[in-house]
Amino acid sequence: MNLRVIKKDINYMVDEFVSDAVISMSFHDDNEKAEQIVSLINEVLDLRDEMLSRVSHPEGDKRAYYRNLTDELLSALDVKYDSLSAIVAKKAE
Repeated sequence: MNLRVIKKDINYMVDEFVSDAVISMSFHDDNEKAEQIVSLINEVLDLRDEMLSRVSHPEGDKRAYYRNLTDELLSALDVKYDSLSAIVAKKAE
């Protein structure tokens, strides 16, 4: 897998999260939830910037490095999706 494909995959996964978050935000009128979702989107965009930067500067064995980078991105996005689900599932108070 070359760097261009890895970068496209990172951008694709982050874009999917952002679109899911924006759609979730459009279903709720609660400003508190909207602020939390925007904060989550900003965290994911920062994560994307960090991952894209790390793609360009591999350390050690490249194959293992990129595999670990991909696994780290997937686990981080999984945590962010769980956070998004928790925000959306919260009852308005």
